[in-house]
Amino acid sequence: MYLAATTQNRLVHLVKEDEYKEYFESTTNGIIHLDREMRIKSLNREAERIGGVDHSAVIGKRAEIIFRKYGEQFLKIFDVSEYEDIKTANISLKINDQIIYLHIDALRLVDSLGDFNGMIVILQDVSAVRAAIKQIQTTQMLVSLGELAAGVAHHVRTPLTTISGYLQVMLGRIDDDKYTVRRDVLETLLGEVSYINDVVKELILFAKPPVQKEPGVDLNRLLEEALLLSFKELGGEKININKELAKNLPIITADKNLIKQAIMNIMQNAIESMDGEGVLSIKSWMNAELSMLVLAINDTGAGITPEILSRIFEPFYTTKLDRVGLGLPIANRIITEHGGFVNISVGEKGGTKVHIYLPIVDDCTNRLAVVHQQILNLQ
Repeated sequence: MYLAATTQNRLVHLVKEDEYKEYFESTTNGIIHLDREMRIKSLNREAERIGGVDHSAVIGKRAEIIFRKYGEQFLKIFDVSEYEDIKTANISLKINDQIIYLHIDALRLVDSLGDFNGMIVILQDVSAVRAAIKQIQTTQMLVSLGELAAGVAHHVRTPLTTISGYLQVMLGRIDDDKYTVRRDVLETLLGEVSYINDVVKELILFAKPPVQKEPGVDLNRLLEEALLLSFKELGGEKININKELAKNLPIITADKNLIKQAIMNIMQNAIESMDGEGVLSIKSWMNAELSMLVLAINDTGAGITPEILSRIFEPFYTTKLDRVGLGLPIANRIITEHGGFVNISVGEKGGTKVHIYLPIVDDCTNRLAVVHQQILNLQ
């Protein structure tokens, strides 16, 4: 009975081992198994391909010797002193004059007493995925450039046609280089030239805002100035202002003129959405956890449909015939250049809710990818 049980257990073990070997060799990920001395016990064909090594030549040898040619960044994966259980890294390697990009997971192995007993390293070649993403980004950029060019052409073609028409009429009436031009014609031509100039200036501001940061910028003061200028230009006598500005906000390093411009652009959209009557709520506070200042601008206008919301920062996209459609894209670009971002959503009771986030310290730009999702959850 004992022998039968032993034989049965051994058969089960062999079956499991065969399944393990089959997976070990068929998986699309490279797998390297190291012992407690960091010697290579086994590796599959994909690991051989990724590492540019031969199975028979590396078994029993230390990983740091075999992979020394790939530099310190790759060797850190095998340094167990840098982590406790698992370590993840994304690195690039140059193998046979070709750059490959790897996602690596390294898992420490321990015995029944909790002592270090080796390591499993899983190598995933993400070069194809990275290339696909880059291709998609390039395609999206080309599409955006095409839409941008179409927008410029649309907004410049009409005034150029007007100017060209007047000049042709004037040219046909010239007699002996003498021709008297009416004042209204000249005013029309100058107006069209001014419009083209405004489009070009806004386009330049959107493409590359001339950021000149200076320390000691008071966000609340900029907000007050932007509010005053916006109402001076747009009117809105029947719009009530509800302000809730936090006191003693930290000063920031920023281009105050550009930040003011961004706030004014957002306020202009808010005021115009209310058709001259409603409530504009302004609030500022500091999010200490994120080390960012937050400015909220809410209106009681008609709100934004999901279709418009998804395209809100696209250049030249506008629902107003008398607008160029660069106000919000410029505002978003300015805030982004300052290491912050703008989040626009539908208000709880209708209208539109805009949140502007600006870093208190200037090195927050690198954390935005992680912070953005946290912000959406906190609102």
